[in-house]
Amino acid sequence: MRSFHLLLWGLVAHVPLSAARANCPLYGPLFPLPTKLLQNPTLKAVAAAVDDAFVKNIDSDNSTGSNYFSYAVEVFTGSEDQPLWSHYWTAPSLKYFNSTGVSKVDTNTVFRIGSITKIFTVLTFLATVGDGIWNDPITRHLPEIESIVWRASGGPIWTPDWESITVGSLASQMSGLIRDYALLGELSYQINLTDLYSMGFPPLPKSDYPPCGTWPTCDRAQLFTGLSKLPPSFPPFETPAYSDIGFVLLSYVAERITGKPFKTLVTDTVLRPLNLTHTFVEAPDDSLGIIPGTSRATMWGVSLAEESATGNMYASAGDLSSLGRAILRSTLLKPAVTRRWLKPVAFTSDPRALVGMPWGIRRVDLQTNQTYQFVHTFDKVGSLGAYSSLLAVIPELDIGFTVLAAGIPPAGLTTAIAEALADTYIPTLYYLARAQANATFAGHYSHASLLIPSNSTTTNNSTSTRKPPPPPYANDAAAATTTTSSSPTSRPSSTTSPSNATSTTTTLPSTPTTLNSSLTITVDPISPGLNVTSWLSNGTDMALLAVALSNNVSAAYLPLLRPSVRLYPTGLEEPIPDSDGGGRRVAFKAVFEDLSGDAVAGGDFVTDCASWVGVTGVVYASRPLDMFVFEIAPDGVVRAVVNEALRVRLVKVD
Repeated sequence: MRSFHLLLWGLVAHVPLSAARANCPLYGPLFPLPTKLLQNPTLKAVAAAVDDAFVKNIDSDNSTGSNYFSYAVEVFTGSEDQPLWSHYWTAPSLKYFNSTGVSKVDTNTVFRIGSITKIFTVLTFLATVGDGIWNDPITRHLPEIESIVWRASGGPIWTPDWESITVGSLASQMSGLIRDYALLGELSYQINLTDLYSMGFPPLPKSDYPPCGTWPTCDRAQLFTGLSKLPPSFPPFETPAYSDIGFVLLSYVAERITGKPFKTLVTDTVLRPLNLTHTFVEAPDDSLGIIPGTSRATMWGVSLAEESATGNMYASAGDLSSLGRAILRSTLLKPAVTRRWLKPVAFTSDPRALVGMPWGIRRVDLQTNQTYQFVHTFDKVGSLGAYSSLLAVIPELDIGFTVLAAGIPPAGLTTAIAEALADTYIPTLYYLARAQANATFAGHYSHASLLIPSNSTTTNNSTSTRKPPPPPYANDAAAATTTTSSSPTSRPSSTTSPSNATSTTTTLPSTPTTLNSSLTITVDPISPGLNVTSWLSNGTDMALLAVALSNNVSAAYLPLLRPSVRLYPTGLEEPIPDSDGGGRRVAFKAVFEDLSGDAVAGGDFVTDCASWVGVTGVVYASRPLDMFVFEIAPDGVVRAVVNEALRVRLVKVD
């Protein structure tokens, strides 16, 4: 019977199924980032429920072995200085394993963070050197590598293509270099040689074994000597392959360019500016940390020496949350640098997983029935000795998670915790972003001529004093008068003229006193972005026209159109000149779509979602028709919106 069902499903799977077209948003936040979250009642209720779940399913559940591990978890946002939720657990048995560390875990308890160190390394590099040399070959900056190149005699299977390995490839796992030299993974430092021989490994001359590794660790000269003997895993940029050694070399490049030791760079560039007083490049005093055993057995006190830049650091949950906030806020970097940093570099075998610098990137769907609504988590996990860790940031929702554990937790505890947090907080934050967008932007916007005078009983629906609407697609701007100090033929300026336009003084074009222009925005519970349900420009159905123009629709097809206009945040905003208390203009980009017909199944060269191709596809007198700029008062209330191509200010009336 089971085989029959499988066969039936195989047949059905090849039958094309029709489905309504879904909106195709622009990549990025689907709504403005949610704010004022700390006192939000929805999030308070979620936090209480999550806390109960952790107590019941981890702390108080004997099957988890919670007597033998401790952990700290925080959920943070870039818009608040305090965590949205936090939870700390101390293993009841901790006192029997160690007496030199903390007796109770809290936000300041220091853990080893392993490979999360790589985030500090890349951030330090970006803040001191920048990403302008990402494409430089490392031979340009490391003379030891250049020397290896000169001495190399082997072929490409045994000798890395050092001159093609770039600085950026070191940060993105794309260098093709082997994982480590002797520190981790070298069996001769982990298992007795006699036992290795009995397992089938051949006896070798002593000179073939690394002279250093986990204990004693290698110095810089030994490390480069070892690198000269190691084969590559792949050619540079062939495929992502995890390499700790790449981040060591990245730190060496930063040291050579700045003339400062890596520890000093991290401290001066990241730790002090962010006031990370419970984060350390080297082992801090035992009294600050959670140590579930001896210093050696837990690897609390074991130094990675020359490989510190890849995994040696220590931090508290509170400090890692502060680091995550700084990344979301772009505190230490220019925003453009942060945006470049929070992008993928390479694909993996999992189509939902990508690789960044040094991020593991995961696509998370927001709606099970909406293909194109998703966010990406940028995360890094770490594991060293008795410690496991995870830091994740989600830029599209402005949130992140910190998870630190010590002791003997169940396999995959940190990722399981992060998974539970993502399943809870991602949909909650998406809901709040949608709700706040509805409260802020939804409503009706009209030209001043349509507003009800305070001394009149005329309704908005009255047309007794209006001129007849112009023919379809006519524009009244031609009848407007514009004066400039330089040329009578200068085009009209918008209400958001650039502040650096000093050569001319342009007045706004006059408009008829009965201009029939309006806009209605809603936010629905399923589809993305701000939904423009009605859009008139001097009597013309501009939603229909915009979709027709964007899709090159002929007049005969107009009656068949199912126009959709949705607005998405651009990340562009500016202060309103001379406004008291911080008024601002915020730009949105419209996507003009025809949702008639059924969805088109994706093919090898066909997609039903390519909104990025149509951006600014329709322009009128150098102004995009898809550019909407909202005026927001200091109190956060939207006052008006301007479509820049139409150059008419519509006031929000409800």
